[in-house]
Amino acid sequence: MSRLSLLILITLGCATPVAAEPQPLDVDPQADWVHEPTGLNFPARIRDLGRDRIVSYLADENNIGATYFTADDSEILSVFAYRAGSYDVSMMADAAISAISTNDRLGTIDTGGALFSTFGDEAIGKDSGVLASFPVDGPYRSTALALFRSGNWLIKLRLSSKQVDAQTLDKRLALLASGLPLTPPPYSAPPAYRLADCGNVPARGQVGRRELSTTDWITATTVISISYDESVQDQIAEKTGQRDTPRLCRDARSKPGRMFYREAESGEPAAIVFGDSGTVASVGTADISLDKKTPPPVILAIGNGMKTEFFQGFESIPGFDQMMQVLEESRVMASVERTAEGSAITLPPPD
Repeated sequence: MSRLSLLILITLGCATPVAAEPQPLDVDPQADWVHEPTGLNFPARIRDLGRDRIVSYLADENNIGATYFTADDSEILSVFAYRAGSYDVSMMADAAISAISTNDRLGTIDTGGALFSTFGDEAIGKDSGVLASFPVDGPYRSTALALFRSGNWLIKLRLSSKQVDAQTLDKRLALLASGLPLTPPPYSAPPAYRLADCGNVPARGQVGRRELSTTDWITATTVISISYDESVQDQIAEKTGQRDTPRLCRDARSKPGRMFYREAESGEPAAIVFGDSGTVASVGTADISLDKKTPPPVILAIGNGMKTEFFQGFESIPGFDQMMQVLEESRVMASVERTAEGSAITLPPPD
């Protein structure tokens, strides 16, 4: 069993995601530090906020975070740059907002009183980022989240204050998020939106499984391999532009740490987001099929932006219960892992 599978099995039994042990980077505490892949600058100070430390949650700076504090600990700012299993900002922000509701260290967070808006410019994409701010009843008065995409990275900010209300914090975080110094991404993201609850969707029973051919596995893994290769991805984006993803809605059975999402128009299951650290299971019909006589297979995969694992296929889209069962009990059939050179593919052994 791979580390990713083990992490998912642990996460399935928890209300919050299990994070890797952070490794502090050897950075001069008085000096600015730049995350080379994104160009995101982590200054030693941001106004009256001082940087505590910079930590890495994945190898090769693929999941980086830093926390800033005021001298009296009245405000806390966290900044993250990380890979993810999906770069759908609308969906990933919704999952992150849900996770915020479980954080009782700040006090009782009024998720119903959230201020929601979008932000962005020509570089990252107009209105492509999500900003949400919340009143808090407790030691803190307010907390806020900002999330946007920069290429194949998610940039996330969390700001919490004991001093100012949600409206004031919302304006401050909007200025911080829109003014972050980073390298302009090679392509912009589509506009973001606020997800709504799905309407009543009939229960979906078990669907038939399908054995994938070697060609199917090569096709499925190659698509992910291309997405892991930054140079190829940039070339494709320059020629085709950034495509909008199908609009999603939130399934009623979602709960913090395990959020279910459907395609809003069809009602079909689309993804499961585990926590807010970037692990996503997705299901859908393979976009490419070389066999014109046979419908393309439906494939379930789970990934965190660094490794994607694939399971035996389906004849049609399964329900969330069957997806969870497969993730918990079934064997990984193939995988794609990000490497310094691009990616490494592991295929099932030949029959």
